[in-house]
Amino acid sequence: MNKIIAEVQEINETEIVTYIHVNSGDTVLHLTKSKKPAWLHVGDKVSCSFQEGAVCMSKDCPGKLSIENILPVQLKNVRKCDSLCELTLESKMGKIVSLITANAYDDLELHEGCEAMVLLRGVDISLDPILVPMKAGSF
Repeated sequence: MNKIIAEVQEINETEIVTYIHVNSGDTVLHLTKSKKPAWLHVGDKVSCSFQEGAVCMSKDCPGKLSIENILPVQLKNVRKCDSLCELTLESKMGKIVSLITANAYDDLELHEGCEAMVLLRGVDISLDPILVPMKAGSF
């Protein structure tokens, strides 16, 4: 599971979904939720998490896409077997791990040290509050 600490920058509630924009390491992530969590406010520090399998990869990402988050990364480490590859990537937000097929890895001609793009849908990012422990006698 990938986990990133971010700060809520904007919340836009519509009739159907809520768009939440968070900032981490000078990178804005766009999340889409069915409704706004009651606890969430602009300025909150939150934990954003997403599965390794939700992290799609691209070597060349031309044109417009329906993916909310397109992030530049550098491939730092590869663990490869016959069917799957675990990619460790470095972004402005920190480390991201992706799990893709070995065929996709070969087709994209990825290799350690190469520049690539991460594609991440806003609906695939979970959002949780960061709870600060209370000190004894503080209430």
